[in-house]
Amino acid sequence: MTLIILEGADCCYKSTVAAKLSKEMGYPIIKGSSFELATSGNEKLFEHFSKLADEDNVIIDRFIYSNLVYARKFKNYSILTEQQLRIIEDKIKMKAKVVYLHADPKIIKQRLLDRGDEYIVERDIEPVLKLYNNVIDNMGLQMNSWDTNEWNSDEIVEDIIYLWG
Repeated sequence: MTLIILEGADCCYKSTVAAKLSKEMGYPIIKGSSFELATSGNEKLFEHFSKLADEDNVIIDRFIYSNLVYARKFKNYSILTEQQLRIIEDKIKMKAKVVYLHADPKIIKQRLLDRGDEYIVERDIEPVLKLYNNVIDNMGLQMNSWDTNEWNSDEIVEDIIYLWG
């Protein structure tokens, strides 16, 4: 029973790593947190994350930690309460493998300019990274991180499989 949870700012290879891990491990990918979900209200948000916490052998592309970051950055988005967060962490603590993917803000900004994004713009990157640092520091689960300036997506996937596969 494993939940692989991919967290991190935009343009840090989360979706690419998820797709490659899915192919290698045969686990389906579930989109865990999204801007659309964050507008649905706190109860629906908690229900969604609780349901995902019951899953096994899946890859979750953004989960509760992304909600904590982006809901603080963007107004009118629902956010989990501290109690809700702890309930979910308790449900997954024995099976969750949290992957935090990050990069230098300048690299992320260039990737964002190259890729484009419907929600995030260049000026959002540094505040989002600061929020992630705070959220990661207060996380109730063990986490492994990879700097996507130094590791490409294939190397990250290989390392994850070596650690947990």
